[in-house]
Order: sequence, then C-alpha cells, then structure tokens
Amino acid sequence: MNTMLIYTGIKRLALGEQEEIFLADGLKLVKPNPLLLSGRMRYAQSEREYDEAEEASHYLVYSYEDFPVVRGREEPKDHNAMFYGSLMALQIVKPVCTLGFVYRGTHYGEDSMHTAIEHMPPMHVGEWASRKTFDRACLSEAIAFIPRVQAALTGASVPEKNAITALQLGLETYAYHQYIAGLLWVIGMEAIFDSESKNDFSDKLCKLLGADTRVFPDWNNVPNPPHWTVKGIALDLYMFRSKLAHGVDLRQAAQDKKTPVDLLKMVQLHGYSQERSHARVLCEAACYLLCRVIQLSI
Repeated sequence: MNTMLIYTGIKRLALGEQEEIFLADGLKLVKPNPLLLSGRMRYAQSEREYDEAEEASHYLVYSYEDFPVVRGREEPKDHNAMFYGSLMALQIVKPVCTLGFVYRGTHYGEDSMHTAIEHMPPMHVGEWASRKTFDRACLSEAIAFIPRVQAALTGASVPEKNAITALQLGLETYAYHQYIAGLLWVIGMEAIFDSESKNDFSDKLCKLLGADTRVFPDWNNVPNPPHWTVKGIALDLYMFRSKLAHGVDLRQAAQDKKTPVDLLKMVQLHGYSQERSHARVLCEAACYLLCRVIQLSI
C-alpha cells in the first residue's frame, strides 16, 4: 500500500519556524523539504518556476492511503475535493498567493516518490490582501472552516460549489484580467443570492453582511483606510457585473438612465495607494465580499 500526496506551494504565510503544522486528518502545512521539492520537473517547468518552488512559504499537503476498491465497501473519499476544499478554506479566510503547480505524488519510501504535475494558474490577490500576511490567527480560523468547505464541495448544493469555484477562478484570473476576476466574484455571490434585480441583489447582500459593514476587512494600519460600506457599493457592483457581462462600454455606465455609476473615475484605495479606477476597486472589493458571503452561507 502506497501513500498518495497532493500538494501545492503557498506564499507569505507568517506561521513561525515549525516545519510541519497539522491542520486536519491527512492535511498539514509543510515548509519546503527535499521530498516535496523532488516533485519538480525541469522539462515541465521553466527555470524560474523550478527555482521558485524553493521559495514557497509552505506547501499545503494532503495525504491518503491508496486502498484498493472493494465492492460493497463505503464510497471512497473525493480526494480532490478534500485537497481543494482545504486550499479554498485558507483563501476564504484571507486570500493568499499560490505558485500554481499542483503535485500528485506516490510516496514509496522515505525519499522515494513518483510525481505528476498539474499546471494550474497561480492565484493572485489584491493590494489590500497582499498587505496582510496570513498569520496564526488566520490559520486558526481556517482550520475550523476546512470541514465546512470540504462538505460543500462534496455535497449536493450546486450554488455553494459554484460560489467556491468562482472564488478560485477569480483568484487564478486576477493577475492578468482584474475585470474578469471581479465579474467571476460577483457571479459567485449571485450563485448564492439568485437575485431578481439590482435592488434584490443589494438587499440580500446588505441583509447577510450588514449594510454599514466595511467592505475591506480591518487588516492593515494605513492612513485613510478604505471607507466603502456594503450598502454604498452593492448597486455599483451589480451595475459593473451587468455592463461587463453584456459587453457594454464601461464608459457608458455613467449615463445609465436608472442607476448611473462612474466606473472609470479615479479613486484611492487608501492613503498610501496610487489612484485607480472605481471599477478596479469594485473588483477587489468583490473578492472580500464573496469570501464573507461563502463563510455565512455554507
């Protein structure tokens, strides 16, 4: 019987010097070591990707025994869902950057492993999340949340699965197309809400999260932190999604007869940041809102 491993590299986890951190049955965070790094392949990775694997803060490692299938025995676990459920639980608590490669290894002995590589897009996060390291407090929250995300991915609720998948796809898209990432995150919220109109979307978002709740979590000590509230941004989010999904020139949103919103006006995220379009702020905000919607809905 062999031990099977599924693992991926994560950046900027501030969890101390402990080499391995137990999260749940078969699941742990492990600092880079020779066994995990032996899964790299020079023919499948660029030189930068190969070297970058050593720079991961930790690897999220899911392991299980490769039992033979026996008729009449209980259904085997969906190991992909167990792994991705754990990864997305971390992301839902505080989005983090990943290296993108998912390694699938068969561990034969102490230093012997045969590995296949799945090349996934790296996950990237917005400026506000990048300023906040994933610390022990975040980890404690994520550990408690892991079983719920795993259960959602293996359960019968399609909206819950779609919301989590939309969060993942948005994080994988954010680095090269922020507007599409933002669209995916609003779609993730709509998977839960199934809104009938912009006002219905706003009402459901405000009811779940609180109308006066700050959109950007209280993560960073900066001058003039982001001031947007759920109520103040909900209609703008819906209009952004509507205009982008229908291929409308975003400049025309300011002339909308019923709900005008200037998506291209320049604003500051906080006192240290450069100006960016309101649409870009909406995109990043959608990520954090979706994370909270998922936390309160699954």
